[in-house]
Amino acid sequence: MSRKFLSLGIVLLLVLSTFVSAAPVTFTQLKSRLKQREANLDILDYDQIYANIEKLTSLEEAINSGELKGSALNEAKAEFDSLIEETFLLTFESLNNETRAIWIDNIYMAKLRSREDVANMMDWLQSMNFNVIIPDVFNNFKAVYPSKVVPQHDHYYVFYRGNLLQDLVEEAHARGMHLQPLVVLFGMDTGWDQFLDDLNAFDRDIDGKFVNIYGQAFLSPAYPPTRDTLVELIKEIASYGVDGINLDYIRFSTGFGYGDYISSIWEAFNGFKPHEITENSRFYTQFLEFKAQFVSSFVDRVVKEVQEVNPKVLISADVQSPHSWGKYELAQDHKHWTNNRYLHSLLLMCYTYTAEEFSMHIKNDADHINNQALTYPGMGLYNFDNKEYLRQIEASRGQPFVGQVSFSAIHLGPDKEEYLKKGPYRSPAKNTIDDPQTSAALILEDLALRLELTKSISGLDDLTISTWQEMLHAKADSIKNLDLRSWPDRNLQEPNAEEEAALRKEISEMQNLIKEAGNLGAPGKRVTLELERVLGILLMFRHFASNYSYVPVQY
Repeated sequence: MSRKFLSLGIVLLLVLSTFVSAAPVTFTQLKSRLKQREANLDILDYDQIYANIEKLTSLEEAINSGELKGSALNEAKAEFDSLIEETFLLTFESLNNETRAIWIDNIYMAKLRSREDVANMMDWLQSMNFNVIIPDVFNNFKAVYPSKVVPQHDHYYVFYRGNLLQDLVEEAHARGMHLQPLVVLFGMDTGWDQFLDDLNAFDRDIDGKFVNIYGQAFLSPAYPPTRDTLVELIKEIASYGVDGINLDYIRFSTGFGYGDYISSIWEAFNGFKPHEITENSRFYTQFLEFKAQFVSSFVDRVVKEVQEVNPKVLISADVQSPHSWGKYELAQDHKHWTNNRYLHSLLLMCYTYTAEEFSMHIKNDADHINNQALTYPGMGLYNFDNKEYLRQIEASRGQPFVGQVSFSAIHLGPDKEEYLKKGPYRSPAKNTIDDPQTSAALILEDLALRLELTKSISGLDDLTISTWQEMLHAKADSIKNLDLRSWPDRNLQEPNAEEEAALRKEISEMQNLIKEAGNLGAPGKRVTLELERVLGILLMFRHFASNYSYVPVQY
């Protein structure tokens, strides 16, 4: 992710906080929202909500009557605003099956000085019911723990007594949390002096500059010594018993790709330097493909070599959203990765200001990825206040994703923390990363329960509900009993004809269920959405079970 935004984000949050109104919505907006959530078959504490609505109505009448004066009027208004906020948060559903991941950026990580600090951090994150923790353990080509492959950051060498990575693993697992350490690969904010004896390690822009407009230097994704060291570092992290590894800055910088080493390779093949290529040249597309191959091949190598060390480690990558930005500016062709089954999941860095823009981009990205990897939208918390945070979580839930990611812990102020705890993350959830097959079945079982718990507002008759519950439980059992290879310790590129045949049958039946949901009227919209979440997981498994043939990079 882009740590260049951290300082700006902190300032922006301070500015935003001065504009937050006493109540997040008006009373009219609250009542309208409640009707929308009922239509969506949300499982909420409706008894409490309607009791609050009744009390709010009385307070509103008293405030507008003109009978209250002075402190009595102010107290009534304060109570009204407080109850509006309380009720607003109750209108956000807390799901049972959902990945709730959070990146722990390098700024927050630097606050950790002891095992006790790690435990306190994990307790804090667990109190908000996050279930996937992604701590930055390697950046600027140094580790936060005593690595045998790369230097350790001086800060941690001096201030942290013990092995921070080991402590992160043990404290996360003690709380049943999935730990997926993040490694910042090619981008560097500091630490450039490590490579002054070998400038081939650095990439350059077309003018020969080492530093981009954000003050960052980039290591060349093409340079073999750098690639070798990074692979060894990732394998070392995998040996710690982590649940996954998150690849960040897995790309070139905008306008880069003209470093000495990569340029020499291009010139050896083509007889001229890439600096001579213009956007109108017939070689321009070829050069984009040339750059992207270095990034893609690195992802492929990482997954294969990590599986030799610890086959149970999931590999995810942070990718730019929208996808066209990453592909054409950064040589980050993540569609090429998923076409060729290089990794398990993608985390979309869709750091927008509004839920509307967020929703548009993540839909386009999901269509682009086409269920070829588990995909989770990432939200940039530095861009918005606590109310918008909940709106973006809800926007993610309004599409067939099975979770979301928050960037980052340093931006989780008290307001956002309170809104999560009282709103969409008020109760624990099972993450969908560790075992998506089981998650698919559980989503169906939850849907069957949803139909029962919301029958008073859905308008569906008892026969329809019982018929659908029977179908959903049968389908959940069928998915549970699928004889699929263990996830994630499988060769992602190895086909399996028996799996594919079984999955095709399940997919066909799921598609038929989705068609039948169209006959349920308004409640069919929510039923369809939940079925599409399950269908997406099944389609992903089928992708990994089908015959494999290499799909080349194509621009």
